[in-house]
Amino acid sequence: MNKRNTIPLLFLLSFLCIGPKPFAQAIYRFDLKDAQAYAFEHNYDLIHAYKDIEIAKKEVREYLSTGFPQLSGSIAYNDYLARPTFIIPEGAFGPDSPQQKVQFGTKYNAYGEMILNQLIFDGRYILGVKASKLLVDKTQKQYRKKELDIKQEVSTAYYTILITKANNAILDTTLKAMRKMLTHTRATYEAGFLEDIDVEQLELIVADLEASVITSENQTELAYSYLKFILGLTLNDSIVLTDTLNSIIQEVNYFALLNEDFNYRDNINYRIIKTQEELAVMKLKATKSEYYPSMNAFLTYQAQAQRNEWNFFDPGKIWYPTSILGVELNIPIWSSGNRSSRVQKAQLTLEQVQILDKQLRTGLTIQARQSRTDFHNAYLMYANKKNSLETAEKIYRQTGIKYSEGLSTSMELLQAHNQFLTTESDYMLAILDLLEKKESLEKLLTTE
Repeated sequence: MNKRNTIPLLFLLSFLCIGPKPFAQAIYRFDLKDAQAYAFEHNYDLIHAYKDIEIAKKEVREYLSTGFPQLSGSIAYNDYLARPTFIIPEGAFGPDSPQQKVQFGTKYNAYGEMILNQLIFDGRYILGVKASKLLVDKTQKQYRKKELDIKQEVSTAYYTILITKANNAILDTTLKAMRKMLTHTRATYEAGFLEDIDVEQLELIVADLEASVITSENQTELAYSYLKFILGLTLNDSIVLTDTLNSIIQEVNYFALLNEDFNYRDNINYRIIKTQEELAVMKLKATKSEYYPSMNAFLTYQAQAQRNEWNFFDPGKIWYPTSILGVELNIPIWSSGNRSSRVQKAQLTLEQVQILDKQLRTGLTIQARQSRTDFHNAYLMYANKKNSLETAEKIYRQTGIKYSEGLSTSMELLQAHNQFLTTESDYMLAILDLLEKKESLEKLLTTE
């Protein structure tokens, strides 16, 4: 069957395996909803996206902690192998005092300090906390968008398998019938009632069918491998699909999908852009807040010891303490235009997002109309191809009967055979197109 390639080229290059296949590690039975639910838990992209949510939450906590008390400590020890020398000029201690070389300090020095800092006010911190929480919200929406993408990918892979299997069944049935007819024709030819061209025509049909069977089986194998990849399974695992193509088609609610209301505000892509717009607003406010003062409080305690002998742990020796309590006010005065440029850049970024907002609103509305039209056309094409297949199958069957009775030529049988396979291929493609258009429309209408 000449079938549109539904497997991405990258996948074909990555998963086309040559040689004997190892034994399956596990067997999984899935209907379509089960397969989608399994992918939500095990798909590699979704696992990665979930980690993004966890990272964003940790970033919120990390940023929040900067506004809480911060305690740090330090310890230093110096051993002056050669103490610094200072020159005291002549006359420093009287008119007749000579120039002198002196060394201050002790050979051993130790120092310990504890510093407690507390942010009192910083506009950037308050806005930054809000922005980091919005970032978590955006990451969660992006995860939901990825879920919808994976749901659609699983559905398409599932449909592809069912269609290739249905095509395999038709080809196998046709091949068996043609082999049986070829055996009968050979016997008739050997009896002298037919020409050799009749045998050759049927041999050509059988050879073509055998090649089509091999191609279709390979396509089925690739479709299975692709579905395993999306589900997060290994290629050695086995999958049994419990839904049938007929049951899937019967669940297509044509009128409900066409008449379902669409509101761009409920679309996940629009919800993401609105969150992005909120982040841009917050970024602009945070940049403007750089013009405002910020205030910190601090408490410092330190102790130092100076020794000419190494006896820092002697309880009888003194450590000299120092303690400071202070408040620091930072006042931005002049940045040579740096802050102004940052504010202007943040404003331009916000305006860009607002343009994307308007663009997306219009784009989603057009996309909804186009998606409904595509689904409607795909449904009409499916109905047309279904009727065409029934007619082609009837012609092929009747031509085969006439040929067996000597009322039709091998050329007529070949033409009926080719017409049937072409119509069957078109019908399968119409089914796949209908289901794909259904998935696209459902994805667009999803409001969760």
